[in-house]
Amino acid sequence: MSKLRILELRNYIMLLLFVLIINFISFPSSGNDSSDVEVAYRVILIGDAGEPAKDHPEPVLIALKNVASLIDSTIVIFLGDNIYPNGLPDKNDKKREEYETKLDKQINAVEDAGVASYFISGNHDWASDNDIGWEQIKRQADYISNKNNPQIKFVPLNACPGPELVAFGSKINLIFLDSQWWLQKKGRPDPESCNCSIYDEVDIVNSLDSLLNKSQNIFTIIAAHHPLSTHGPHGGHFTWKEHIFPLTEISSVLWLPLPIIGSSYPLSRNLGISNQDISSSVYENYITEMENVLSKYSGIIYASGHEHAIQIIDGVGDNTYVVSGSGIYDYHTDSIGDGDDTIYAGEYEGFVLIDLLKDNRIKLTVIKVINIKGDIDTTFTMWLE
Repeated sequence: MSKLRILELRNYIMLLLFVLIINFISFPSSGNDSSDVEVAYRVILIGDAGEPAKDHPEPVLIALKNVASLIDSTIVIFLGDNIYPNGLPDKNDKKREEYETKLDKQINAVEDAGVASYFISGNHDWASDNDIGWEQIKRQADYISNKNNPQIKFVPLNACPGPELVAFGSKINLIFLDSQWWLQKKGRPDPESCNCSIYDEVDIVNSLDSLLNKSQNIFTIIAAHHPLSTHGPHGGHFTWKEHIFPLTEISSVLWLPLPIIGSSYPLSRNLGISNQDISSSVYENYITEMENVLSKYSGIIYASGHEHAIQIIDGVGDNTYVVSGSGIYDYHTDSIGDGDDTIYAGEYEGFVLIDLLKDNRIKLTVIKVINIKGDIDTTFTMWLE
């Protein structure tokens, strides 16, 4: 072999060794690798799951059960609208069993996983602002309580507005709010007829401020149904579909073109005609009061549903807003835009994981359900601390 060939072979071997060293050497971690750090607590945020599939297992609930089963210390929070369209009716209602089944499918998913879970109410659980709203909420609370499973609870207690704090050791605090209580025009009980130590908006705000002040050294999640920021229909964002085919908001099969006339629907919502939209004065007041409190603190997650999409939003005061309202397969909105505060937005079904690691770092993960079998993809991750 010539000296030139030997030199070329030696250089090739050295280059190969260099590539192998680059690939296998252990560089210092960036601090965001959790592969060798155990999860202390996993919180799963899922909302608007109250219309699960009738003729086959609900794909999102299959995925929820599978993911929740992976870690014993998982906590599942159902972020409201647990029973579409109008909550749980009286036992004499001919559709009572049908509505029970909707809730049972969600309960069964977390029971099968063997994890702690909490249900809060949304506007549909309140009978969509009907004057029987609070009765529907109490029935749902009683129904869950009568399951006699100490790991599954309806919160806040006694169908009150909250805030209610649930602490998990010294690691994590969960604060539950019934945001629909704030927005409800009809059917809210009188102070004398309910067993609620906190009743009006001033008391709610002051109590939340007090709880957050006491939780400053503990990772805290506030869970409510209504988002403080959203860039979907509830936040005034509509696509051409809502302007041309407004009846698709009622049914996905009503593709009847109504140009010009159809635009009156999104325009009226932007004018605050519905108290379920951010443009309404009562909702604006809720956001203002909540953010006045949150702006004093940092590192808090405010989790909500309501919008049928997944959004991660840069909140006020170095806090993070999570909108996770895609709990039903094939029932997401196609009208999510990007705002100045948008970190991530997804128009699909799924839920959000919050992992608190044993070294106190916090990782957020967005899970997408990709098919009817409940298979999943991880579509987004970020570190919160």
